Amino acid sequence: MEKILVTGANGMLATNIIEQLLSRGYEVVGMLRRSSSYKGPRHGMLTLHEGDFKDRAAFAEAVRGCTGVFHVAAMTRQSGSYAQFEAVNHTPVPAMLEESSGAGVRRFLYVSTANTIGCGTREHPADENTPWSGPLTQSFYARTKEAAERCVLGFSGEMETVVVNPTFMIGRYGSRKGSNTMLALAGTVSFCPKGGKNFIDVEEAARGMILAYERGRDRQRYLICGANYSFRQFYRLFPQVRCTPEIPRWFMHAAGALGQLLHHLGIPVAFTRANMGILMSEDAYHGRKAEIELGFRAAPLDPVKLNSYR
Repeated sequence: MEKILVTGANGMLATNIIEQLLSRGYEVVGMLRRSSSYKGPRHGMLTLHEGDFKDRAAFAEAVRGCTGVFHVAAMTRQSGSYAQFEAVNHTPVPAMLEESSGAGVRRFLYVSTANTIGCGTREHPADENTPWSGPLTQSFYARTKEAAERCVLGFSGEMETVVVNPTFMIGRYGSRKGSNTMLALAGTVSFCPKGGKNFIDVEEAARGMILAYERGRDRQRYLICGANYSFRQFYRLFPQVRCTPEIPRWFMHAAGALGQLLHHLGIPVAFTRANMGILMSEDAYHGRKAEIELGFRAAPLDPVKLNSYR
């Protein structure tokens, strides 16, 4: 019987991973700062361990007796300083790898982001070999996740490591303050950026990550992705959205310049130049490597199901 530690157990993705691990017969330790914030159902094979993964001693206590780790916890918000992102997304990772290996963990799966891979277009989607470029390299979130990826893939111990790079996840256990903001807007949206994203239901993303843990090759990374949509195409999945004219690029550039100025003045805003650039890109990917090596192909988005999470 494998015992898996999942960090960030109060988050949308981690909760879905925990549920699916339990359904597959794994014993799970969910690490989070307050057990009361866990959103999923309780289970006899689930232990909620209170602690901060950034605290080396607390992580060492949580990982004791585990055979696998899913490191899901991250700082994902759209504003903040580089130092804040670095302290959460990168700095703790080397110690976590060392403590996991020392505890006898067999495999460590790190949840990164597709934003550490170059943006593709819908005609030419990006894959794991696409050079990292464009506005993504200016994102504090992406830069700190990319640095952590290098730690994980370059780990010199005997423990196996795998990186997964999910695209934009929406769905069950999400909040309107997180990625499900996109769903909340489906009832009110009247304008949208010219760009797009690769969207995936979070339940499908969790399934792909478990397959990567079970079948992925050591020191490899796998895009976990769904379907490529422009923002206009995405919102037209929902019958309540009647009209979605696109916001002119000049307006997006102007907003990004203003956001950058406010950021330099110490005012946290989400509409930085990097974030506006990402919104204007097509951000398209394909998951052939995961399909061939893991047997994973995401099911199409179900608008009826997604509507229920609004």
